[in-house]
Amino acid sequence: MKSFIFQRVGVLAVCVMGISFALNSAMFAFPLTYQDQKKEQDKDKDKDKAKQPNVSPEEQKSLSNINTASGPEAKIKAAGEYLKKYSKSPMREQVAGYVADEIAKVKDFEQKITLSRSYLATFNQPEEADLIKPILVEAYLNTGKVDDALTESTKHLERNPGDVIVLTQLAWAGAMQAQKGGASPKFMQTASDAGTKAIQSMEADKKPEKMTAENWTAFRNAWLPRLYQGQGVIKFYSNDKPGAKENLEKAVGLDPYEPSTLLMLMTIADDQYNELAKKYQAEKKADQLKQALASMDEAIDWMARAIAATEGQAQYKTINDQLKENLKQYYGFRHDGKTDGMNELIQKYKKTN
Repeated sequence: MKSFIFQRVGVLAVCVMGISFALNSAMFAFPLTYQDQKKEQDKDKDKDKAKQPNVSPEEQKSLSNINTASGPEAKIKAAGEYLKKYSKSPMREQVAGYVADEIAKVKDFEQKITLSRSYLATFNQPEEADLIKPILVEAYLNTGKVDDALTESTKHLERNPGDVIVLTQLAWAGAMQAQKGGASPKFMQTASDAGTKAIQSMEADKKPEKMTAENWTAFRNAWLPRLYQGQGVIKFYSNDKPGAKENLEKAVGLDPYEPSTLLMLMTIADDQYNELAKKYQAEKKADQLKQALASMDEAIDWMARAIAATEGQAQYKTINDQLKENLKQYYGFRHDGKTDGMNELIQKYKKTN
């Protein structure tokens, strides 16, 4: 029997690099903006216009001032002037939504925080705050103000416990913080709980009332595999490898070609192999050898899948090249030094159009 343990070469380093790239590249770039998703869009424009309440010429002029004001800061100021005279107007809800939309379009997150705070000072009704809080939480998370994000999200979720967008924001932020290290246990627990609730809503197809069916489908399809991935990342860095594996495998079931998920599953299998191999070296029990080789075979399979998923992608070239070298060694170890069939294994997992 050949010598045991077979030493891995650089596999874990490749995994960490790949995971970091994938998570950070996504940030909070949701496929649709929050404001796109929160509103039901009436396709019948004439019918929609017919529903508009009648307002006096003076109020119409104030509304026009909001619309023509240059930039969200000026619009908030104009809206404040409008509310001084027409705080009871049936148009107030539309004004609040319009201003929140304008803030959502701002690209700079620090500016978005400032504008959101001004909005909250101007629009003081709870349902108006509901429109801006997800935008504010997103901005806090993207500027590293985790404590502020937790404070605002907690308040918001007390009123809107099923807000799947805020839950998703928190869950994904937790995955990123877990990866970077140094995240507080409180935030990790909040993120994990948020991810669980968001996943439950998506799997139960609980479409938010104010989201169109089309937007909900797009959001759910894009984020359900990511949420499982994020939950896996949190558990991975919390040293819960079985829990991480369970979530990551669910992510692969929904998105079989996500490199970072495949790399993490490869790492888990590889770690398990090394632990079992060391036990076998120390105790020489046959069942330990059998389990170790089974874990190595699992790592080989995930490695082949990761190679197939990263083939031809410039951003993954370094990872792909190193994975191929590692696979040659692993595969050769399990097949008496031969690599016949290795390319066929990779090809098996190539994405077909």
